[in-house]
Amino acid sequence: MQGTGEFVSVDIDQLQVGMYITLDLSWMEHQFLTNTFKIKNEKQLDQIRRLGLSTIRYNPARSDTQPLPKRAMAAAPAPAATPVVMPDEAAAIERKKVRMERLQKLRQSVTHCEKQFIEAAAALKSINQNLYSRPQESVKAATELIGRMADSLLIDKDLAIHAMNDKVAGEDVYFHSLNVSVLAMMLAKEMHLPRSEIALIGMGALFHDIGKTRIPDKILRKQEPLTQAEQNFLAEHPRYGEEIARTMLLPQAVIEIILHHHENMDGTGYPDKLDEHTIPRLTRIVAIANAFDNLCNQPNPAKSMTPYEAVSIMFAKLRKQFDPNALSVFIHSMGIYPPGTLVRLSDDIWGMVVSVNVRQPLRPVVVIYDPEVPKEEAVLINLDEEPDMKITRTFRPIELPREVFDYLSPRRRITYYFNEADERPMH
Repeated sequence: MQGTGEFVSVDIDQLQVGMYITLDLSWMEHQFLTNTFKIKNEKQLDQIRRLGLSTIRYNPARSDTQPLPKRAMAAAPAPAATPVVMPDEAAAIERKKVRMERLQKLRQSVTHCEKQFIEAAAALKSINQNLYSRPQESVKAATELIGRMADSLLIDKDLAIHAMNDKVAGEDVYFHSLNVSVLAMMLAKEMHLPRSEIALIGMGALFHDIGKTRIPDKILRKQEPLTQAEQNFLAEHPRYGEEIARTMLLPQAVIEIILHHHENMDGTGYPDKLDEHTIPRLTRIVAIANAFDNLCNQPNPAKSMTPYEAVSIMFAKLRKQFDPNALSVFIHSMGIYPPGTLVRLSDDIWGMVVSVNVRQPLRPVVVIYDPEVPKEEAVLINLDEEPDMKITRTFRPIELPREVFDYLSPRRRITYYFNEADERPMH
């Protein structure tokens, strides 16, 4: 397993295909994707020998073969060979430089996204704090927040959904509503709904759990199974939300989302057991985003599913509960490996999906674990630009070695935001 075993030094001429090595060089001094990897073939072996190193470190525990026998040493050790760079290797290093430029732009994009996320979370906190004392002010602030998000979503460019660091925002009590708003509005955009309906969906998602303000915290935050009485009390929150929403003079479509976001297409939901013929169209979209986030972020973190598991469960076991067209678009948009999914890449590289371009959902952007690269400079790989790299399996955080977990820092809660750009909105 990656991250296990000690590295030991061997002479360069002891290397064999199948040895797991680390290059004590700058990332830009070689053509390989990472500093640490398993030698796959003779071509790689020749490339390593031309790097000018006299010794190299390898990990016996992660290697398929052992070093060749050590050659007899001459009276004085031979100096390290002069690096020889072949044309194709020079081209590979040049491609690395181009990749670095793209990665810098991607990092800037993620930083900008985090800034927008912080501002949205702060705005949502203020909205909730003023909900009862200044309800109309809260509605105005919510309308402005959703308006900014809707305008950004309609930028004429590919939309990228990012997994956010849970440390960048305030209290996690606001994350669920923000997550549902982001995901529901993203889904509405991908379903080609007009801006006016995207805004209504965003407003409904932002306030969908407003009725929970009348539910005691000891029930909302309880990690053990709820008693039947507690379940019945909690199931009243959509009706409480409807009452509050009407006093706030919210639009009827928003009130319907608040009241019916737990209704299922097969009639098994609550509070009114509506079915596919009676659940409002916009509500169906919010229901999918809400269900996904509830699966990923449960009161007891140990019971939370990974994003990959949540998407799989929604399709395999729960799909009768959801609008089939909306669910299909949601799964396509989030990708097989949604942001926040922990993965193993080719060559046994650990990584975490940090961004999905909804136009290329099968080829996400992954931050990878390389112990030879500082965590703050961790390499991001856009799999859409690395045809030889692929995801081989997914993991739960508990399955990661401690050093890999600390490096990738999987957050306790999965939170999302979308990248915004400066291009002009579509008309």
